[in-house]
Amino acid sequence: MPPKRPITLGDIIEVYCSKCRLNLDASVAAIIDGEVVKVMCRTCGNEVPNKPPVDPKLKKEKAMERLMKMRAKKSEGPKYVAPSPESPAVAVRKLWDDLTATADPRRAKVYDRHRTYAVNDVVLHKQFGMGVVHAKDQDDELNVLFRDGFQRIESNQPVDE
Repeated sequence: MPPKRPITLGDIIEVYCSKCRLNLDASVAAIIDGEVVKVMCRTCGNEVPNKPPVDPKLKKEKAMERLMKMRAKKSEGPKYVAPSPESPAVAVRKLWDDLTATADPRRAKVYDRHRTYAVNDVVLHKQFGMGVVHAKDQDDELNVLFRDGFQRIESNQPVDE
């Protein structure tokens, strides 16, 4: 076997290209004290520091470890705290469930701001869904109970022509 000749400028060696993030062939671009310092990647053409090739199995194992750590961190995440039974949100939701338990959505009135509604009318709103008219103000504003809570909506408005 012939003795190894020293590496010179322009020789092609295998390195890890930090730009391509792959093991690739590169041309030697700079040598200081017999050590290869910089190489030029033959794929992307960038001049990068000389780094020895990375073992693909080792790289894959490290990536899997990082992935598992991230997954464990996400699964541990903040614990869900259920709202207390006395909270206002739970009370409003219970009231909505009680009022809509017997309501037939097919008999509900589709909301139109030009119509008039009475208390306890079931209303279907495009944005808020099904609701029950809870109260009516002097200025024809309705206080309607939807699944997410109470909303004030207009009613009996004149038609603009």
